[in-house]
Amino acid sequence: MSKKKLSEKLEGIDDVSAVEPHVDTLGRYGTMNLLIISLQIIAWFLLLSTINNNGLPVALRGFSVIIFCMLMQGIFTMLHEFCHRNAHQNKKINYLIGYLSATLFGTSPTFLRVQHWGHHRRNRTEAERAEFIHDGENKWDKIFKYYFAIFGGIWFLCFFFPMLTPFVPYSAAKKLAQGKRFNTYSAAFDEFTPTAWLCMRMEGIGLFAFWGSIFYFGPWNCTTLLIGYGAFAFSWSTLQWVYHLHTPLHAIEGAYNLRAPLFIRLLFLNFNYNLTHHRHPEMPWQELYQQSNQAETQPLWYRYLLVFRPPIYFPKDLSKLEKRYF
Repeated sequence: MSKKKLSEKLEGIDDVSAVEPHVDTLGRYGTMNLLIISLQIIAWFLLLSTINNNGLPVALRGFSVIIFCMLMQGIFTMLHEFCHRNAHQNKKINYLIGYLSATLFGTSPTFLRVQHWGHHRRNRTEAERAEFIHDGENKWDKIFKYYFAIFGGIWFLCFFFPMLTPFVPYSAAKKLAQGKRFNTYSAAFDEFTPTAWLCMRMEGIGLFAFWGSIFYFGPWNCTTLLIGYGAFAFSWSTLQWVYHLHTPLHAIEGAYNLRAPLFIRLLFLNFNYNLTHHRHPEMPWQELYQQSNQAETQPLWYRYLLVFRPPIYFPKDLSKLEKRYF
């Protein structure tokens, strides 16, 4: 689809630049972010140790799995800040925060960085309408891929693909992008430069070394890791589309701010204020809540339940995609 045709059908596309703009004020909460990622690493270790402790009550260990999933969403938020070069003013420390958070998350920071600005560019294009079946898509293929994605597939692809890239040449990127019309992850491979690809391959080696050591040398058994990260893979994958499904076809306004209890919002590091983020990608997570109109929200739990509905055929009446706030 040409840019001209896309801009005719999708409002706001011309307001999102092809390359993320440079902003001088990025990373002004760098010291706080360093402290937070340090605390997250400690909490990550303690929660996995609690889940691993067979001497503790099952209820406590189960509750720890739930908190672990929410903590990991916050770790993803720190990775997200890196993607926008907003974790720290110093480029090397910004990368360090991105690398630490990506390693705990289970991916390459460069892989997510390239993917993420593409998400801002492609938001509510055909590539990012997972809830709809378009002309040219097979119904059952779309439904299978949708449920594979939300039941953990998005995280699993983020985890395993970077570890395979040391064996994948840059020339493969164009082949991987062949499904880009209806798949935003495929579309991102069109945006990799040779330098970014090489960086991802190096990070993939580090990722394999870290997680290989964790699995084989401890300090937790494999069952603990499978339970903790299996639950997180499910929770994070289901949350990826919760902000965008059934929103208007607008590259910026096609998102929701979702209110949540204070405890969840703090663990998420305000990531649930996704509409404000799309309006102001340069805004640090620390300011998203205060800068959001709380009357312009839906409950997180309500939107989360809607994620589990199967994809439907793309509506002819686009007025059905108007946002509702309550």
